[in-house]
Amino acid sequence: MNQDSISFDLGCNFDYKLFDFVDQYDKKHAITSFFGKLKRDGLPGGRTASIIPDFTLDQLADYVNECKKRDITFNYLINPLSMDQNEIDPVVGKQIRDFIHQMYDMGIRAFTLNSPILIKYVKREFKDVFVTLGLYAYPTTIQHIEYWRNWGVDEITLDHGFNRRFDLLRKLLTQYKDTDLHLRVIANNLCLRECPFRLAHGCFVGHSDPERFSMDYSLVNCAYKKVTHPAAILTAEFIRPEDVHYYRELAEETGNKHFSIKLIDRTRTTDFLHKVVKGYMEESYDGNLLDIVNWPQAKTIATRPDEKDPMAQGAAPTGAPVGAPEGAPAAGGAPAAENAGGPPPWATGAGGPPPWATGAGGPPPWATGAGGPPPWATGAGGPPPWATGAGGPPPWATGAGGPPPWATGAGGPPPWAQPGPNGEPPIGPPPGAPIMRWMEKLKPEAMMRYGRTMHLPKLYVDNKKLDGFLEHFINNNNCANSLCVNDILEEGQTAPNACAHCSTWAKKVISYDEAEVAQWKELCATVLQSLEDGSIYYDA
Repeated sequence: MNQDSISFDLGCNFDYKLFDFVDQYDKKHAITSFFGKLKRDGLPGGRTASIIPDFTLDQLADYVNECKKRDITFNYLINPLSMDQNEIDPVVGKQIRDFIHQMYDMGIRAFTLNSPILIKYVKREFKDVFVTLGLYAYPTTIQHIEYWRNWGVDEITLDHGFNRRFDLLRKLLTQYKDTDLHLRVIANNLCLRECPFRLAHGCFVGHSDPERFSMDYSLVNCAYKKVTHPAAILTAEFIRPEDVHYYRELAEETGNKHFSIKLIDRTRTTDFLHKVVKGYMEESYDGNLLDIVNWPQAKTIATRPDEKDPMAQGAAPTGAPVGAPEGAPAAGGAPAAENAGGPPPWATGAGGPPPWATGAGGPPPWATGAGGPPPWATGAGGPPPWATGAGGPPPWATGAGGPPPWATGAGGPPPWAQPGPNGEPPIGPPPGAPIMRWMEKLKPEAMMRYGRTMHLPKLYVDNKKLDGFLEHFINNNNCANSLCVNDILEEGQTAPNACAHCSTWAKKVISYDEAEVAQWKELCATVLQSLEDGSIYYDA
């Protein structure tokens, strides 16, 4: 039973350790909901499908049952910006409706939807299902919210812009306090303030392939803007753990009992979610704010909580965690996730590719199916020494002798990306490596550069030094009518409604190595341009 005046919803990567964290830190039982979706459900969502932790239907059923035992609602996501007209497709539409029935039979009684068609169907078909409107519906005004309430949704995920408009948030909570409409804000997303590219990015991730990942232009561009103008990090409408009390007090002041805070992200490692749960339940985090918000660091992207990177040393422990139902995923905590959701380490500049991928002699027999993989590729004995850092990488990976020809664009793609002599499809990258879309046409150096963009420079945002930062927004409520200095405005430009609040604070709380930032920005600019002009491909 929730003993707090607000509640929390937690992004779920399907690790059973999340229940342990809730038990340990959530003393008020305020975390009332987990949310997530399957990687291979055939439905688009609000995240790139290839980086979603991989779970089967049976494993999902076990996890949902565990949630029920703990009085935690599992909210299933079907929340893309667009369903690509699939709701009215005569075949696919029926498959979607059948899948929803399957989830209902599994015991799921909450769905996050954005499609007006699916919302109407679900509310008419199931009298006991709770429907949450997802962020990608972008309800930005009170009028939007009223439209959706009349449409039948039970909960609305508010646009980020509400987070710091306390006057508008107070009106909303007051207006709906005596209704059954639930309202929630997202605490730890880090989208650009009023991002003009959010619709394009939403369409991009909604049409992603669960088996292959694409170079995410919007993601790289977003990171580039924040690194170039660190004040843009502070203009993002996040809610610090220390500032949760302002939102609780607002709910209590207005008498609204249906207000919640959403904690993301379901694509992140268990270690990341551990920090998030601990920080927001204790309402205090002493460290880098970027460690608990949706900052695109490769090391915090999850694959499966029970699976380590197949290219890394050692095998994941086996066996279900203590207290988990039979058939539950094995223990092991967060995966080795440096390359999860992106290229393998050797494609990002860490260690370089294995020797056989340099074009010397072609791939080994086991890579073509003859003889089976070597022991280290199966987890027996670990990877070769140079891949673990013992003895160092081969000479060409250290700059001695230069990279192999294919890595510089000379000589064409590596052997594994070339069709066979009789027209057979390419054998693909080494076992366990994520696969990119259009990989057969992709220049390897372009893939490497893109992978390196996900190793962002080490910006440090001192969370504790942000005490008092939010009070400006509580007292002034003028963010909607302001232009951000050093973020939107160009150097030397002036405007009567310019605001330097976040820029001033950024100088006090954000630190970084200027040389490292300059190097990353140069790389990033090259990647963005290559995506714009198509020079990432051989035939561009």
